[in-house]
Amino acid sequence: MKTIVIGAGVSGVHAALSLLERGHDVELWDVGGEDPPPPEPGATFEELKHRLPDPAAYFLGEDLRALVPPAVPELLRYPPSRRFLASAHDPLWNFLTEGFAPYASFATGGLANGWGANALAYDEDDLSGWPVSCAEMDRAYRTAFARIPVAGPVTDDLSPYLAGVYPSQPPVRPSHADDILLKTYGRKSRALHRRGIRVGLARLAVVTDPDREDACDYCDRCLWGCPRGAIYNPAASTLSACAAHRNFRHLRGRYVISLLSRENRISAIRYLEMASGAIREEPCDAVFLAAGALQTGGIFLRTLKAARPDILAESEGLMDTTVIKIPFVSLRAIGHPAEPRAFQFNRLIVGIVGGAGGWPRYLHGELLHLTSLIYHPLIERMPFDSRTSSRLFFLLRSALGVVSLFFPDRIVAGNRQILVNQGERWENVRLAYHDVAEKEPYIARSLSAVRSGLRALGCVPRGQARSPSGAGIHYAGTVPMGQGPRRCGPDGRANLFSNLYIADGAAFPTLPSKSITLSLAAHAIRVAGGARL
Repeated sequence: MKTIVIGAGVSGVHAALSLLERGHDVELWDVGGEDPPPPEPGATFEELKHRLPDPAAYFLGEDLRALVPPAVPELLRYPPSRRFLASAHDPLWNFLTEGFAPYASFATGGLANGWGANALAYDEDDLSGWPVSCAEMDRAYRTAFARIPVAGPVTDDLSPYLAGVYPSQPPVRPSHADDILLKTYGRKSRALHRRGIRVGLARLAVVTDPDREDACDYCDRCLWGCPRGAIYNPAASTLSACAAHRNFRHLRGRYVISLLSRENRISAIRYLEMASGAIREEPCDAVFLAAGALQTGGIFLRTLKAARPDILAESEGLMDTTVIKIPFVSLRAIGHPAEPRAFQFNRLIVGIVGGAGGWPRYLHGELLHLTSLIYHPLIERMPFDSRTSSRLFFLLRSALGVVSLFFPDRIVAGNRQILVNQGERWENVRLAYHDVAEKEPYIARSLSAVRSGLRALGCVPRGQARSPSGAGIHYAGTVPMGQGPRRCGPDGRANLFSNLYIADGAAFPTLPSKSITLSLAAHAIRVAGGARL
């Protein structure tokens, strides 16, 4: 039996590994792009500036494209030295955008080559709109957390809202500014709880056990690619676990366009062979789509159009988290020197408890005191000229932070993928998205609660930056669970095709606030583990 998994990101490798553990022969297909290895693996962020022959090109790009212009709602751009992200100039890029600015990757490992490592699970409240029980998901989460090392506390004030998270490593070391904030939180926790604010150490897919060779050494280079491999990357550990099985093949250089069907079964895969540029077809017995919600949705729509031209070739959903960042100054941390070694991503998380309007009760936030990110967007937001702002910034640097809030989403009429006949060799996909007005009161209340909480913690919030739609990179719902030919069943099997399984976030019927990556792994594990092959 020929079982093919399409996509080698988090969903794809975990689906493949689960199928292999069941004894199936598995082929994993992907385009196979590669991110270059980080240079100078023993150097910290500050040391790297002095060791590289051209640090400006590495950190900002030869064309300085990593610089964020003034008056742009961005605080961060991915470093140009990373190669895992695709751009609209890529010949494989097939998206037309309408209110939605997507990220995409054709690299092995996918977007997880550059994720923030936050490792959470959906609880019963998050899953209230899913035709899947919390117990089913919990079994899959346990497998995911057994495969992926996660650092975090055994219990804290956030634990009641983070069921399904199973840390196996000590927490990532907080910064001095983090410690100051945590001590203040400890003194004021009761008052903050009444406001719905809870703070704790982050749960992160990072190796911290000092006895392991790949343990984090706090080099402060997370965003530029961990030189030790401490941050989980599916292209390394899980793919290696797949490769240990004799009945596994990883086929790179294949860009899947669509699937061919006969009598409501997938019979072959239509793909672009990258080496020759030829479009080819290959027979198959079962397919697991795990190319990421946007690419999976496009493949499904092209397949649907060919099989059922009487059905409108557009999805019923398109979701992403809305991201809003609130910069702040931690007054008690002013004057403390910058730390030479730190973990660059957030070491703390914040939960805003008490959702309304049908939204989940828990809103997730990542609380970051700055260490070595690109600073100029924050400097330009200070109310002084650039030179004064720069001097003041480095005086305040250890006290500066950002809270990033991730607002949940649900399927809304009009937010969808639409197949359009504008591609040269295959149809493009238009991503149509607009923020719904009904979410705005919820957002406003949450922002007010966070600002109030920051003040209680001795911090001064300063403005906010709302990222454009698509910047959350928690894409979901393009082939959601539910009834009808454009959806899939609770087991991930497409309603229209009996041997096609939606093994990634395309199948999610709602999108909670919490970080999506471990839920992608758990969904893939559950679907692949229960597939009737």
